Amino acid sequence: MSPRAARLPAWAVVGHWSRVYVITVAALVAAGMLLQSPGPFVLAAVMTLPSSIAAVPTYYVLYGITALIPGANPSSSSGEGVSTPDGGTVSVVTGEPALWFTVSMGVLAVVVMALAAYANALALKAIRERAGHRHQPELPA
Repeated sequence: MSPRAARLPAWAVVGHWSRVYVITVAALVAAGMLLQSPGPFVLAAVMTLPSSIAAVPTYYVLYGITALIPGANPSSSSGEGVSTPDGGTVSVVTGEPALWFTVSMGVLAVVVMALAAYANALALKAIRERAGHRHQPELPA
């Protein structure tokens, strides 16, 4: 690593397209969490292979540990509904996950998958640098 690269923040070590890649993965995961759809999350996991092999289980382990906090994520939910005289309905649902749990797990998913993408970018950079050094001719002494 060059002395200049050692002084740069970690984000600046990777190139422009690597940053676009990390931001795209983070945006896909955020979209999947907001839309409550697995499609964007699965696409992000495929895009971050091989790092997602460790990142996805890490997310779910952290999710499970956090769910153990009392009041975070009840093991079951129930509800009741009542019809009003004008034909409307009123429903009350109990046992839904706490808002802080839902939000923090969404943020955690984005961070974990963005870190997986960043790890891929760093690994690719290291492979390129190593390959570049191999092909440089030796200078005579």
